[in-house]
Amino acid sequence: MAHGAGVDHHQFDKQIHYLQDDYQIISWDMRGHGSSRPLNKPFRIVDAMEDMIAILEALGREDSIFMGQSAGTYIIQELAFQHPERVKAMIIIDGTCITAKLSILESLSIRISPLIFRLWPYENLKKAMVEASSIKPDIKQYLKKKFNELSKEEYVKIWDGISTCVHYEPSYHVHCPLLLVYGEHDKLGNIKKAMKKWAERDNQSKYGIIPYAGHVSNQDNPEYFNKMMMEFLMPLTIN
Repeated sequence: MAHGAGVDHHQFDKQIHYLQDDYQIISWDMRGHGSSRPLNKPFRIVDAMEDMIAILEALGREDSIFMGQSAGTYIIQELAFQHPERVKAMIIIDGTCITAKLSILESLSIRISPLIFRLWPYENLKKAMVEASSIKPDIKQYLKKKFNELSKEEYVKIWDGISTCVHYEPSYHVHCPLLLVYGEHDKLGNIKKAMKKWAERDNQSKYGIIPYAGHVSNQDNPEYFNKMMMEFLMPLTIN
């Protein structure tokens, strides 16, 4: 389970509780987050991917099913791109495809986002990110708490790494089972548009919209998300 930017492994608490009796769960704080702070060098998605591989190797796992939310999806996508033999299946929550072609405007928006965040007063930035990410008061409180643990320097350093992780691969396709979901009220970036195109590109994927949920759809509506998650996982478990 790979969490989103600025938060920690508790983002998946509702899924861990649901899965823990039947699955071995690996839940971690990526570098620069939660108990894996401080971040003493630049943040890169590929480094976080290597961290994840190191954890799997330490536990003797050759392959796994991977679940990611937002920035966490970039880590597991990079793993599937570089080491497809390690990925049995992927669950992508409110994320975009890092190997798809972006428009000039989309590419520019990603590249300049760290600069915008540097210029944005941090208290206002944190408030805006919380409001844009969730529609549920208790989840907003969790997000606010996690964002408050990070300094502005840490937050921007993380976004520096996220903004450079996209690499267009015109002939690439994900070949493992793939679940793509986003919250119906997710207004961040181009997620709604991009995920629909992704589902069309990798047509073995399962695609769904989580009602009554924002950008953190697995937290905003865990009941609906968990149902979709289990419908996706069940055939993989049987096989």
